[in-house]
Amino acid sequence: MPTIASVFAAGLLVGLAELLSRHRDYPAAAAWSWPSAAYLALNGTLSIIALFLVGLSPPQWLMNGTGPDIVKTTLFVGFGAAAFFRSSFFKVRTTDGELSVGPGLIIEVFLRVIDDAVDRKLGARRLDDASTIMSGVNFSKAAKALPTYCFSALKRLSPDAQQQAAIQIKAIEDATGMDERTKAVALGQSIMALTGRTILEKAVGHLGDSIK
Repeated sequence: MPTIASVFAAGLLVGLAELLSRHRDYPAAAAWSWPSAAYLALNGTLSIIALFLVGLSPPQWLMNGTGPDIVKTTLFVGFGAAAFFRSSFFKVRTTDGELSVGPGLIIEVFLRVIDDAVDRKLGARRLDDASTIMSGVNFSKAAKALPTYCFSALKRLSPDAQQQAAIQIKAIEDATGMDERTKAVALGQSIMALTGRTILEKAVGHLGDSIK
């Protein structure tokens, strides 16, 4: 049987990939915050639990001539635990969204709470960074030039992502009761969600007085 450490590491990788996919603007912070550590540890623990469950009655296709195949079992348990423990028999619609009913009910709640904590922690950082970078930027001047300039730096940015950003920016532009400063910070956050902090910071520096 594979070692507990190898299975735990595989579970960590699954959790890490999920965090990075949802918080691409701050990948390092998403991976190393305290809520992130809890998220990764829970995913690793699920893989260990799956290892013991599989060990009770190993399927034949995981076996070799002398016993369980270490590589196959590690990959199956380490990467398959997330899918199994989050599976559901059906979904119930609630005011907070759809709730899975099945093996993943409790696990999904814990993972969602921890992931929300990661998002809130990064959200405070997003506000601080956007406020600093967009200091002195005039929303009316930057609303079209700044997103176009930032997005042109990314060759892998999908048209759908750009379209969603355009919708968000239009909503900011049409919002009532927001001054230019507030709109500029909101614009920075919308752009930064796709490009990250560095590109936004450099773009504001490059465009200079033309957007201030």
